[in-house]
Amino acid sequence: MLKQISSLLETGKLFNRHTPLLLACSGGRDSMALLDVLLAAGCTHLEVAHVNFKLRGEESDGDEAMVQAFCKQYQLPFHVAHFETQKYAVTNGLSIQMAARTLRYDWLEQKRKERKLHLIVTAHHQDDQAETILFNILQGTGLEGLKGMTQKNGVVIRPLLHISRKEIDTYIDQRGISYRDDSSNDSTYYKRNFIRLEVMPLLEQINPSVKATLDNFGERMRQTNSLFQEQVERIRKKVLQPWKDGHRLYLTYILQHPSTETLLYEMLKDFGVSSKQSMDIMQTLSGKKQQNASGQVFLTAEYRLITDDRSVFILPLVTERTQRMVWDTMPARMVFNEYDITCRKVPMQELNMKSSARYAYLDAAKLNMPLLIRYPETGDYFYPMGLGKAQNAEKPGKKKLSKFFKDIKLSVAERERTPLLFNGEQLVWVIGQRIDDRFKVTEHTKDVWVLQLPPMV
Repeated sequence: MLKQISSLLETGKLFNRHTPLLLACSGGRDSMALLDVLLAAGCTHLEVAHVNFKLRGEESDGDEAMVQAFCKQYQLPFHVAHFETQKYAVTNGLSIQMAARTLRYDWLEQKRKERKLHLIVTAHHQDDQAETILFNILQGTGLEGLKGMTQKNGVVIRPLLHISRKEIDTYIDQRGISYRDDSSNDSTYYKRNFIRLEVMPLLEQINPSVKATLDNFGERMRQTNSLFQEQVERIRKKVLQPWKDGHRLYLTYILQHPSTETLLYEMLKDFGVSSKQSMDIMQTLSGKKQQNASGQVFLTAEYRLITDDRSVFILPLVTERTQRMVWDTMPARMVFNEYDITCRKVPMQELNMKSSARYAYLDAAKLNMPLLIRYPETGDYFYPMGLGKAQNAEKPGKKKLSKFFKDIKLSVAERERTPLLFNGEQLVWVIGQRIDDRFKVTEHTKDVWVLQLPPMV
């Protein structure tokens, strides 16, 4: 085992002899073996961290005392944390094991930063890897879970990950290393213990090398996952685009792909969407619920997802967007969130009108100050230019803004992000869509305000 760790040090694959390390040491055989092997390999900057979870009374205190005594003997900096793990688990609705893991890693990272150390070292080994992969399979994991643990994950390294428990036991016997056994490891109450004590022995009857096999399987899955993520990233660039203060996920490619469910989850998981939420969104976008797809809202901790038949709009729950702005005089530019509108006054005889929704041509004589820009509210209405009454095409027809949005097939997300320009109480321009007929240019117009949006990128 010392030879394998020394090889890692020589190659510098994970760390070298002078890397400042924080070793998480429980006092059990694995972490004590790792502590000894790091010292024997000549690591020069090593500090030790121990967590007392207060779950086993005097036994937990004995673990702490032993690790502290070892560090004192070898003049190693020793750090300890005491946690009321049971209370923390109940308060946060976690299992004991998950609570302990959360407390442990949060504290280790805090201590690493405080001590200006580079890496956190844990003693996870090949048997732990095999149990993790099998546990993840039983939980219904995807590729991410099939790859198990990695030797390096951020600032956490696991030098023993491909070393078996038998090799560790042999090293301990040869070196005469003291350690403490955790009595809770013999209880099958915990799922991982049940896998180790009951399931693994049965699997070893089929394949005596099942732990090494699962370790190798995890390595293949890591490589497979790397290829998979490359393909996912290529697709992400095609279908996920920035949109206003959020993102827009275009669905056509995804819904036609044979791996629709997997792709949808991969596109959305970084926004806090769970696999169950992804399935709910998938059901909304297809099958019996498709006719109700538009306008469905799904919430995560930080985002609001709004669907329509072509897209999923992903918008932050909290935003610093300006809700309304007022101008007492016509400015040269109106900047309202992502909208940058240039304003210029042109004599009628010099006007060169362009047929584009980016432009609004308004009779200057009909505009009075102040001008207001805000987002749509319930009850908004206007007289869309070009929409005459059925009985009199020359007379503009009144229309609720919500009905206008529906008619032009604007999604719910687009509707609430479309600003409106008001002249007093009158809606002048649904920006980027249509002006009000009452403000249009006529043969009697003398001067025209030309309001212009920049070209779409």
